[in-house]
Amino acid sequence: MAKRARMKFPQPLTNLLAQELKGLGLAERLREADIWRLWPEVVGQAVASRAQPLRIINGTLTVAVSSGPWMQELTFLKTMMQEKLNERLGSEVVRAIILKSGKVVSPVATDEEPSPPKKKLTARQLAFINEQAAAIPDAETRAAFAALMKASFESSH
Repeated sequence: MAKRARMKFPQPLTNLLAQELKGLGLAERLREADIWRLWPEVVGQAVASRAQPLRIINGTLTVAVSSGPWMQELTFLKTMMQEKLNERLGSEVVRAIILKSGKVVSPVATDEEPSPPKKKLTARQLAFINEQAAAIPDAETRAAFAALMKASFESSH
């Protein structure tokens, strides 16, 4: 039975994991996956809401862009976006960017703006709503119509 070589010092688990991932070729793929996480931060919210990364293959990042005018604008910014992404990723992961017309899905808002407070309806508005709803014979439809009108008045400015 062969003896294994002794380590001089215990190595941190993160170093061992990084070495193993590098040996498997996964370290580069993990760095590529960071593009999706960093994208809004690197390009800004305005661009991120109109352009999103689709895929990266052999260093070529394909980005979906929502419209022609944005495609034209981003054509001029490709080099800057590539440099910023690579800077944040710590190496030259993105060697080229291809812009493609496509559907851009808005990210789910985590910090939703609170809805404006509802207005208190005046007696005149309530009377108007009741007067308009009274002409509807079906009780369920009448109630739904009245609720809709109330909501409309409450949210109007």
